Amino acid sequence: MATAHRKNNLDFVKRAEIPKNSLEGVKELYLSKQEAQNIKKYPEWDVPRINPAFELIKARRDLNISEQKLREKWIEQEEKRKEMDEQWNNLREQELIFRESFIKYNTFVKENQEKRQRAKRKISEERERQTKYQEDVDDLEEKLNYMKGMCEKMQKHVEIYRKYQNYLERVVNETGSFKSITDIFQRYESLIEAKASLSEDQDKNIQLLEETETNIHHMTDVKSQTLIRLNNKLSMLQGRYEKAKVQALKWETLVSKIKEAAIEKYLELTRVKTCCRNLYHQICQRKGIPLTVADDDIEQQLLNIKRTILELRRIISTTKKVAAKV
Repeated sequence: MATAHRKNNLDFVKRAEIPKNSLEGVKELYLSKQEAQNIKKYPEWDVPRINPAFELIKARRDLNISEQKLREKWIEQEEKRKEMDEQWNNLREQELIFRESFIKYNTFVKENQEKRQRAKRKISEERERQTKYQEDVDDLEEKLNYMKGMCEKMQKHVEIYRKYQNYLERVVNETGSFKSITDIFQRYESLIEAKASLSEDQDKNIQLLEETETNIHHMTDVKSQTLIRLNNKLSMLQGRYEKAKVQALKWETLVSKIKEAAIEKYLELTRVKTCCRNLYHQICQRKGIPLTVADDDIEQQLLNIKRTILELRRIISTTKKVAAKV
């Protein structure tokens, strides 16, 4: 009977609830020990005496309870480890997301700054292009007004000389000797030239006859003087020939030097033109605009190059100002 009573006591022993928080478990253990020390133990007359078998059973029960608590603590630790790992992974993912967001925001800010600079540059170029187009329009309007004035003047001249044209056309139609008005003018010019030639030949022949008659009369008297004069003239001409020869050699040398200098200048000018054309082509290619100036128009190419240099200077100054502000 005592054994049955002992079993009933073992079966109906109320086990303490194991707290999930380790600190609270330590606290309860400490309090329970304090209470156990303060409780006065009285002999229980209805409880069997303590023997080694009972102590063994009690030790086994305590061991089982401790193992159960240890397993629960291990399970709780594993769950907490899993929760900490999940939280750590979530923090890493958030860190990566924040890092990517920061990189994207930095890239976005840089792109916006570059787009703003490009927009400013395009606005400046568009304003300069509008100014240039306006200047071209003004020049074309001036040329158009000048051409209109010239057209009106030419129209007045045509109206003045139209009666002569009508007369010449009537001559061509009525005579039948000419095919066009140009033939009439050519015939008139040929007749005038023939008349002038005949008059000149006649004057020359009359003058030649008069000179011949005079020469015949004075030939015998002036022949000796003429011979002496011719000899003197020959010597003088010989001297002049020598001087002219020296001068000709001098001038030929000077002309050859001038030609060499002119060739060098021409080669230098050709190189400058080639450099200007190549520079203009490179500017158009980098800007992505078509070639609107002819290759032989150096003046316009230099103007475009000058305009591009001024644009680059403005862009550099603007960039420096923006960099200084930033």
